[in-house]
Amino acid sequence: MNKRRLIIFTLITLAVLSLGICIAVFTPVPIPAGVENMVRVYTRNKPDAKITVAVITPEGTETYAYGHDGIRIPVPEISYEIGDITKTFTGAIAAKAVMDGILSPTARISDILPLSRAVYSPTVFELLTHSSAYSSYAPGISRAEGFIGRNPYEGISANDVVSQTFGFKLTYEPPYLYSYSNFGTAVAGAAISKLYDVDFYSILTIFAQEELGLRHTWVDLEGELDHGWAWKDTDAYLASHGLSSTIGDMVAYARLYLNGGHEFLNLAAEPMVEINADNSVGYFWNVTNSGNILWHSGETGHYASQIMIDRNRHIAVIILSNYGNDRYGNIREIGFALMDEVENAA
Repeated sequence: MNKRRLIIFTLITLAVLSLGICIAVFTPVPIPAGVENMVRVYTRNKPDAKITVAVITPEGTETYAYGHDGIRIPVPEISYEIGDITKTFTGAIAAKAVMDGILSPTARISDILPLSRAVYSPTVFELLTHSSAYSSYAPGISRAEGFIGRNPYEGISANDVVSQTFGFKLTYEPPYLYSYSNFGTAVAGAAISKLYDVDFYSILTIFAQEELGLRHTWVDLEGELDHGWAWKDTDAYLASHGLSSTIGDMVAYARLYLNGGHEFLNLAAEPMVEINADNSVGYFWNVTNSGNILWHSGETGHYASQIMIDRNRHIAVIILSNYGNDRYGNIREIGFALMDEVENAA
C-alpha cells in the first residue's frame, strides 16, 4: 500500500471510529409511549399544533416536535410565548441585583417606590417568593380575556401598578405564606426598574440577550407571533409574562442552571419558602422538596410551556406549545410525566 493510500485509509478508519463514538455517546432519548399518547390527545383538535420537546441528559440533548394528532414533524424554527416562565428571568435579575449590592431582600418596597408609609409594604423577599399577601390579579384585570386572545396586562404601566398598591386588598392575614401573585411580580419589576432607573423592558431584554446570551429570547412588541399577546415597552407585567423564546434558547437557559456557572442563578434557585409538602419557592422558581428539581409552567392565551431542571442528575425537560391548556391536556402534566420517565430511565 503506497503512502497516499495509507493516509486515505487511515482517515476513513478514524472517521468511522469517530462516528461510532458519537453514536454511542449521543444515543437519542426516546419519548415514552405514554407521554406521546398524552401529546396525541392534547393535539387531537389542534390542526396547527406545533409542540416542541427537548430532553437534556448527561449524554446530550434530543429535540422532538409534534403536530396535529401527535404526528412527529421536523423541529420548527419558531418562537413561542413562554408566559409565566418569564418570572424566573425576573427572579434571576433580582438575584444578580442582590449579589451586586443594588437590591436588599429585606428592603420594603416603600423604601424603593413612592408609597406612603401608611400603605401595606411587603419586603422585596416577600415579593420574590410569592409571600407578599398580594392576590394574583389587580383590580380591573380579567383573566378570562387572556384565554380568548387579548392580553389582559397590556397598557398597565409601572406607575399604574404603584397606584394599585394603595388600598390593595390582601389575600390573608399575617403571617404571610405562599400565594402566587402576578401582581406581586409586576411590583417587583417596578422596584427593580426604579433602582436601575431603566424601564423593565430594557432590563429584561438586555439581561436575556446580553447577560445570558439568549439572542432569540425577546419581547414581541410588533405582533410577530401568531395569536400572540400584544405588549408595550412600558408594561409592568412584562416582568411576569412578557418573554418569547425558542427551543434552542430554552435548552441553553436550562444548561446555565445545570452548569452552575452563574452565582446569581444559584441564588435564584435556592428553596426559600415552603409552598406545600412537595414544593418550595426560590426567587420565582418552584423547587421540589425531594430531588431539588427546579420547575415552572407558563401560559398565555394561545401558548403553554413547561421547564424542569434536575441539577443533581443533570437532566432537564422543556416543552413549548403554540396552544394553551384545555380539557384535552395540560403541558405541565405532560412535562411532569416526561420528567418522571426520563429520570426512571437514567
